Amino acid sequence: MTHKKAYLGGTFNPIHYGHLRMAEEVREALGLEKVVFVLSCNPPLKEEDVLPAELRLQMVELAIRDNPFFEVSDIECHREG
Repeated sequence: MTHKKAYLGGTFNPIHYGHLRMAEEVREALGLEKVVFVLSCNPPLKEEDVLPAELRLQMVELAIRDNPFFEVSDIECHREG
């Protein structure tokens, strides 16, 4: 059995309806089981006005908590370099 997932990366500073709607549209169009929001913790091209990663992660968790097809990953926060 294959598990079809899409990975949506971003700073989510903050997450908004456009992110959620896009993810749902892609999920429905491609018949995906999950859409994983991958938080970019230290975005190299956005140095100013970026909220702390922990706060952005919490905002994503709150925004997706009622959608069983969405999940969040902080794997980028644990990478070196």
